[in-house]
Amino acid sequence: MTSVLPTFADLNSVLSLRPLVSVLKRMIDEEKPGARKLYEGILQEVEAVPELLQPVKGETLLQHTALVEALLASIFPPSTSSNQGLYAITYPFSSETFYASPDFKKIFLKKGTAINVPDRKTTVGISRASLALAYDVILKRIYGLPIPITTTSVHPFTQEDTELTKYYELKLNAEFVDVKCVGEKPELAPTVSAGHVPDTDELREVLPLDKFRFEGLIVINVADVTAEQTAVEIKTALLNINAFTEAEVFDELQQHMQSLIGLRNVKIGITPFFKKNDYYLYTETHYRNSLLFKNRDVIAHKDAVSRLCQDIFRDVNEPVLYQNLERSGAYGELLAYYRHTGAKSLILCPLKYDDGELIGLLEIMSEEAGRLQHVHLAQMAPAIDLFELALKKTAESLEAQIDKTIKDHFTAIQPAVEWKFTEAAFHFLQQSQSAGVSKMPPISFDDVYPLYGAIDVRNSSLERTNAIQLDLLEQLNMASNVLAKASKVIDFPLLKETQYRIEKYIAAASDTLLSDDEMQIYDFLQEHLNSVFNNLLRLRPEMKKVIGSYFAALDSQRKVIYHHRKDYEDSITRINDVLDRFTDVEQKAVQEIYPHYFERYITDGVEFNIYIGQSLSPHKSFNEMYVRNLKLWQLSFLAKAARLTASLEKRLPLPLQTTQLILAHAIPLSISFRRKERKFDVDGAYNIRYEIIKKRIDKVHLRDSEERLTQPGKIAIVYSQHKELLEYTEYIEFLQNEGLLGENIEHLDLEDTQGISGLKGIRVDVNLTTETASQPKEPVMRLSNVPT
Repeated sequence: MTSVLPTFADLNSVLSLRPLVSVLKRMIDEEKPGARKLYEGILQEVEAVPELLQPVKGETLLQHTALVEALLASIFPPSTSSNQGLYAITYPFSSETFYASPDFKKIFLKKGTAINVPDRKTTVGISRASLALAYDVILKRIYGLPIPITTTSVHPFTQEDTELTKYYELKLNAEFVDVKCVGEKPELAPTVSAGHVPDTDELREVLPLDKFRFEGLIVINVADVTAEQTAVEIKTALLNINAFTEAEVFDELQQHMQSLIGLRNVKIGITPFFKKNDYYLYTETHYRNSLLFKNRDVIAHKDAVSRLCQDIFRDVNEPVLYQNLERSGAYGELLAYYRHTGAKSLILCPLKYDDGELIGLLEIMSEEAGRLQHVHLAQMAPAIDLFELALKKTAESLEAQIDKTIKDHFTAIQPAVEWKFTEAAFHFLQQSQSAGVSKMPPISFDDVYPLYGAIDVRNSSLERTNAIQLDLLEQLNMASNVLAKASKVIDFPLLKETQYRIEKYIAAASDTLLSDDEMQIYDFLQEHLNSVFNNLLRLRPEMKKVIGSYFAALDSQRKVIYHHRKDYEDSITRINDVLDRFTDVEQKAVQEIYPHYFERYITDGVEFNIYIGQSLSPHKSFNEMYVRNLKLWQLSFLAKAARLTASLEKRLPLPLQTTQLILAHAIPLSISFRRKERKFDVDGAYNIRYEIIKKRIDKVHLRDSEERLTQPGKIAIVYSQHKELLEYTEYIEFLQNEGLLGENIEHLDLEDTQGISGLKGIRVDVNLTTETASQPKEPVMRLSNVPT
């Protein structure tokens, strides 16, 4: 226990009854009704003992205990003078009491006559309030400022017996304190007024406390405000909580609820029922603090349990108390789930949307039957609306996150063009309301500059085919070994026929594997061979170990060997995930320079289209500088991506390499949104040529060569106009200087493809190993670096 309200080392104060006597005499002089009758006799007795009108000590007070208590009783009305009141009188600005009610002594005077509280934070809080009050007395008594000389503060007190937190409001009243200057009166700045009082630290600079002497007594009144303050604490915690997922914040909420109802060792839970498009949404994070979902059966039948709760609480709007779950007959199915989690008594409070639909349950449970009582329903009432609002906020946040995720990952509507869709939808709704017939206006943008790039996994189709072949051969050889052992214990002609087919399939899978052969082998393995082995088990139980080892080697879901394909698919997935996250970070930075449309397609790598132009952002000034900046970003982005995948290669189950490709196109074009395909596409015959080129160049070869244009560790740029070559050459030189690209540049002629001829390309090495000090984190952000 820590003593509070300390006597400040630089504070000169003494206990005196004179200020109280002066106040009472003034009331008599002002002829206030009843004052003379109540106080005149007591005052005469006090004035007959002169030492009581001087600064007094403890011995003097003890000598005149009855008279002093009669005088002090004038401070407190009869309603607080019973044993139920929490009040005391202390020496001026000290923790030392000389008069206190029994309840005050019980709570705050554990040892002696000094006030004690359990923690330093409360100590500091009360000490600051006391110091501020001392300066208020100085400003009012010495400088005549019309300010109150009482202070009120709320503080937590942990009860030793229950360990629950109670909140007490402490009102310190200095009405019976006089103050005098010691020496010359300090000057006060003319700007100080009742409406502008400096803070305590400033006052200590200009009004040192050793320049003043305090005389009188401080009156303390205490009120239990646990219910009100706990509601405030719960509200604060709920404002800071994120979907009821933070363990620390929820532990704090649980402690507040325990304080609110006055019970320790009860558990608090929140079970949300989030729905979108008539489907319940379940995540571990949102149900982490649910008592209901602590039951495994609930998790296994979560939709049915959610519907059950909706049915039970459809017409119930108040908390429901189950004092003894063993005796509760109604809603037995739901209560059984809680009983299995250890609940013996339970309060369930339905939390609802404005339309009455259940959004969640606030749960309070005890493992002791009868522990929760009807009185607790009223005590928890202040918190119910707060939990309801917080749950609604969480549901809205979750829905917004889902909508954003859908927009980011599954639709073509992005922030850069969302305004256009909003505008079209608004006009559509207006026409529907006014004319009754409406047509959705087209979504199109003219004069936008296109940028196209691709990061592709090298030879992904070949690697996939190789993985399939290796898995098939492994399974066929395993099956062949099983049949060879079976032939030694049983003479069964079908086994020989099956062995013959396996050898034929091994030969087919060892050569070029055709899709028809692949499907035929799969059908054989999963239908015919499984049937043979299962029948063999019944005929020859001694084959159980051999056949069991075969089945154990198969993938549990696919029922085939899945080793090499898993390595391939895990490697592809790892590359795509890394590139996806890297793209998000890079795009976030470059979008801040100028809004543009960016869409990606993830297959065996990442393919992306970019469009930028004035029509996309009509309210933001556009300049071709932004196009050049975006092209430079695109080139540096692919170089960084190549480095990233190269560093990842050794950590993949199946080492895979990537190639990087850019299509240069300097002429703006028009794009429009295709509602059926839910994507943007180009308009016009010339513009369509641009789309055709994109589809042709991913596997294009060099002219008169079998060599592919795209190669690992390099960036290939396809162009058709000389000015495009000059532009990208400048960007390459800049990034060579930054250390991202190597010195080797190849100028190449490309083969003619169907409908396309005359394309050229350049290829530049990516510096995969050297990290240079000159390389900026985001070269795209430095517009001054863009070559002009």
